[in-house]
Amino acid sequence: MRDAESWYRPLVAGLAGIWPQEEREIRPSLLFQVELGLRLMERLAPERPADGVWTLLGGYPFARSCGLVTNPREERMLVSARHLLWPLRRRRMWLQCLEAYREIPDRLRGYRLRSVNSPALPVNPIVMVDRFVVYDDALDGLPGFVRRELPLADPGPARFVERRRTTSVTLPEAPRPTPAPGHDLTGPVVSADRPLRVPLAGLAETARWMDETERSYDLRQGGWERRLSELELDVRTPDGLGFAHAEALELDGLLHLVGMVGAGKSTLMSLIAVWAARRGMRTTLVVGDVAEQLTLTALFRGLGLAAAPVLGPTTRETHVQRLHRRLAARAPGSLLTHDDPGFDDLSTACVLDALRGSEAAEPLRYADAPCTSLHPVPKTAEREPGVPVVLPDPYRTPPPARDDDRPERLGREHGCPIWSACPRHSAARELVDALIWVANPASLVQTSVPRHLNEERLRYLELACLRSDIVIVDEADRVQMQLDTMFAPSATLVTRGPESWLDKLHTHKIDELARQGRLPLSERDVERWAVSLNVVSVATDRLYAMLMSDPDLRGWADIEYFSAWTLQDKLVSAWYPLPGTTSADTEGTPNEADLYEDDERLLPETVSPPAAQRTVPWADRRQEVTDVLDRFRDDPLGDRWPYGMEVDQLVQVTHDLMHTLNERGTRQRVRAVLDLLVAGSPLLDGSLPPPAPRRGEAPDPADVPGTPAWYDRTTERLAFTLLLSALHKRLDRLTFLWPQVEAALNLDSTDNELSRRPPLDYVPVVPEAPMGNVIGFQYLPDERERDFEGRYSGTLRFFRCAGVGRELLLSLPGLGADPAIGRHGPHVLLMSGTSWAGASTRAHVLAPVGAVLKPDARALEAVRKTVFRTHFLYDDDNTPLSLSGQDPSVRPAVLRRMIARLGRPGPGGLPSPLEQELAQIGDDNRRRALLLVGSYREASAAADMLQETERWRGRVRVLAADDADLEQAVRG
Repeated sequence: MRDAESWYRPLVAGLAGIWPQEEREIRPSLLFQVELGLRLMERLAPERPADGVWTLLGGYPFARSCGLVTNPREERMLVSARHLLWPLRRRRMWLQCLEAYREIPDRLRGYRLRSVNSPALPVNPIVMVDRFVVYDDALDGLPGFVRRELPLADPGPARFVERRRTTSVTLPEAPRPTPAPGHDLTGPVVSADRPLRVPLAGLAETARWMDETERSYDLRQGGWERRLSELELDVRTPDGLGFAHAEALELDGLLHLVGMVGAGKSTLMSLIAVWAARRGMRTTLVVGDVAEQLTLTALFRGLGLAAAPVLGPTTRETHVQRLHRRLAARAPGSLLTHDDPGFDDLSTACVLDALRGSEAAEPLRYADAPCTSLHPVPKTAEREPGVPVVLPDPYRTPPPARDDDRPERLGREHGCPIWSACPRHSAARELVDALIWVANPASLVQTSVPRHLNEERLRYLELACLRSDIVIVDEADRVQMQLDTMFAPSATLVTRGPESWLDKLHTHKIDELARQGRLPLSERDVERWAVSLNVVSVATDRLYAMLMSDPDLRGWADIEYFSAWTLQDKLVSAWYPLPGTTSADTEGTPNEADLYEDDERLLPETVSPPAAQRTVPWADRRQEVTDVLDRFRDDPLGDRWPYGMEVDQLVQVTHDLMHTLNERGTRQRVRAVLDLLVAGSPLLDGSLPPPAPRRGEAPDPADVPGTPAWYDRTTERLAFTLLLSALHKRLDRLTFLWPQVEAALNLDSTDNELSRRPPLDYVPVVPEAPMGNVIGFQYLPDERERDFEGRYSGTLRFFRCAGVGRELLLSLPGLGADPAIGRHGPHVLLMSGTSWAGASTRAHVLAPVGAVLKPDARALEAVRKTVFRTHFLYDDDNTPLSLSGQDPSVRPAVLRRMIARLGRPGPGGLPSPLEQELAQIGDDNRRRALLLVGSYREASAAADMLQETERWRGRVRVLAADDADLEQAVRG
């Protein structure tokens, strides 16, 4: 992550002792951050008003479209500003900070503003007179990376946290391994000259070398020369109007290459990587999954090349299990006989586990390994006579774990001194010198470079773009969709039918606890996770009941999205309106950092905008109510109470809303809390008139403040907001604890997408989502299916929008570039067979196709012989059957009918449609039929249905997921 703070620290230090006490609520850094934005506008468009600076920071090409940015230096300024000022890229934040800036005394400011809508006029400041030089230097160069030093723990006892309890290990005095060398972030790439020409003749020589090497080492033959001869390359003509045959692939920045299935894209990718490695160039390959990573890494290592996979740490146990399952499916037997080079890269061993001593009752959990979280025990003086003996940690009874047991209590974190020889991190160490990196999108985007290797804090994607000559992305359209999901994950919490995430999770929890006699609940994390799930279920049911029964509440919550924050802001704005504000000013989250992963607390110091506009008498009271609701929203169930009368009453009422059965009494208690919150509202004391009704309409009593109807409606809205706060908080806790309870409850890690936030590192690179970066819920009524009383349900979704993820794919060439020092980014080759699909908003890659890979004439002739046709299947009443678009509740029945029509004999013993298709295939080795359905579950159901027919019994195989039970995988 780029350093967004160092540039202004000397300036802030210069204000020490002269910052006015009356402005103590405003951080001095705000002065310089706002002025840096104003300096950017001054250099690009001095005549433009100051309130437009935020549009330059959001990642959209407004400045280029308006002609404000016309040369590389101005582009560089824009990029630097996005890194330094990204917290100000939202309109509301920038305008609030601009208003706060105007309150700072003139003697401290470097700009004069008549209003936020006028241009900023630079003046000669009285203090910090050289500030504009600092601003220009910051804008003209890319900021460096944040640095976090990790000292290694010394020999002796050290503490760390295991299962949320403090435990200890004694580090030996024995000679330690030499610290592993880190990545060179400043060295130039080999292909510094542009463009890079990859001749097919050179690839042919590489293919021959690969074939000869495989034969000499008795490796599995890849037939590389033959495979290369079967592909043809066309590139775009100079006039851009067509494509022509080419003998070389020219890489210069971003190149989008398409090719049909079987055209040889994977062959080309491997050949380019080997070709580049033999010339000392580094290549990063982005493939679909870990299984493919391990296969390609083994291939390159078998050829004697330095290659290593980029593997994420959080799902390593899952991938070890998957590798065991794949090997067991090929040759059933003991797991101890499994021998695959991939196990070396996926090692979960921890060397320190063997040093914990005999008091350790069970092996250290993978997630608890203290690679960077050792806390050396301070040395103490010798015990004086009469002082009681204190047992060492391993022999003491551990105190009960508490929520506030944080590592900070143990002192500064230290690194494991044996990291450089630990088998768990062998792949990370090999990446330093490897010339071929093999990654998948998640590992590349999410994984941090180990702190033992580099003090600079950056992700492997940034590092790959800094160190690689070539980056090749296979199946670019799929990677684009994965990036979109990373930055905008969503989940259908509740819906009709069996695909409801919350219902499936609740059922799974009950089944697992019943199967294990509730023994997992003896673990504190499992108990808390189960309680959180119960709270989520209860709150969801209560919210559903309110949404289904109250159309007015559905309209108020907003069909687009709603969150506890947006609803709170609506309530406060209705009780204490401010002039010039509208509902459009409400943003989806009060703190944009909530959208991102900040595991190392790298969030830069944010500015402090004014708390409220003090232009009305009730502004202070509005701020008091906002503070009360903010404190409640941070802890809606009172885990850390007491807070104060109003907050504690909100917490108690929320518990009542969820658990009591006396609805009338609960509503009275909500009304009592409401009276406290609206005390001092200008709508109730007559300071403001009631809102006027629409022309031609009679006034609605519920719109008149103070009437019984108004109180009833406002009470219902407040109750809804309180329940939603509890749901959101416990949903966060549910996803946070998921990794800790995954093994105990046999949970599927792939079902926990909501817990994964995109790293904070990419905020300056990825544009804000068009709807704004928001966290929220969405309720979609389903009026198609009503009961006999006309009632209908709906779907409740949860989503987190943190940016336009696909832009990261198109930004790869510039991610490693630094034009200020003449450093180019990598050459990027995007490859796919379906990435040029203008009608698909998900798959279409917005980069013109520059090259086409075609199979040879023989393969094309085989394609021309392919016959595509539509074959309708009919029900008993002669109605065509259709599976796509069916409601999940009826899909299984429709699938069974379709499989029956496909596999069973027709009238009079006629061959089934499947038999008729197979009879047309002349090659006995290819006489097979492949049935594609929508999911692994439907695949199993279709196979079971075919197995019931004697003709297909024992002749059906199912493609099972890597995470499937071993018995199912072998059976399939």
